[in-house]
Amino acid sequence: MQIVRELKKVSDRRIVIDLPDSFYAKEVEIIVIPYKKRGLVDDKNRWKKDFLSISKWDITEEEIKIPSWKIEEF
Repeated sequence: MQIVRELKKVSDRRIVIDLPDSFYAKEVEIIVIPYKKRGLVDDKNRWKKDFLSISKWDITEEEIKIPSWKIEEF
């Protein structure tokens, strides 16, 4: 299966996708998902603190939540 994944800018409600010469499919499925850029983490070492906070044997469900690991909404 050949897959082409690209991030494109929408212009006048249109998107142009250039396929490589080696692309052989005659029909394709197109799924358009709005893309939202992720903000940069202010503290670059915050993930280490979060990781170490859950790296223990006895941990509750509440303690397992990691604030710096954001889940994207679709």
